[in-house]
Order: sequence, then C-alpha cells, then structure tokens
Amino acid sequence: MEGYWDGIDKEILEVLTTGGPMDPVDLARALGMSTGAVCSCLAMLSAEGKVRIGRVEATPAPLALVRAA
Repeated sequence: MEGYWDGIDKEILEVLTTGGPMDPVDLARALGMSTGAVCSCLAMLSAEGKVRIGRVEATPAPLALVRAA
C-alpha cells in the first residue's frame, strides 16, 4: 500500500508544481479526489516538509454567531 500513497503524493506535487498554489478544493478537482482526502495528504506532505500551507482564512461569521438585532 505504500506505493499507492507515494503515487498520490507524486500526483499532488506534480499538480502543484505545474499549476501553482491552489486551494484544497481546486486541487481535489484536478486530481479527482475528495477534498478530505486531499487535506489529509497535504497534512502529511506538510509534516514531511514537501509542501507549505500558506494561509487559512475564516469564512464570514457562521449564522450561529450572528446575533439578532
């Protein structure tokens, strides 16, 4: 199974090298994978120093946090 993950890692790195930085959703689309699977792979690649995760942004306030006027 190790060769399987090596292949996915290689595909991710190839897409990022040729396509430039992209978010996990776009990367998942490019690879035909789920966003969750791509995020898991990116976390492992980041821990190995093979990719750098540059920024995370908050979305607009969830409805539960918005107070009624």
